[in-house]
Amino acid sequence: MSNLKNGPENGSMATNMEEVKQLGKQMEKLRDDNELEKDHRVSDPAQSDDTSSIKQRKND
Repeated sequence: MSNLKNGPENGSMATNMEEVKQLGKQMEKLRDDNELEKDHRVSDPAQSDDTSSIKQRKND
């Protein structure tokens, strides 16, 4: 990762195995919809294929 001048561009692929392992660790920590719902949160609508089922928060 240190060999990149300005960091990776959005949507770029991992450039080496170290980066792949780091991304894998980040993905393991991601919470699913059920875990988010327990914390009264919703998944990121920009990352969702079906935006019609997104729940609006009560205070919004």
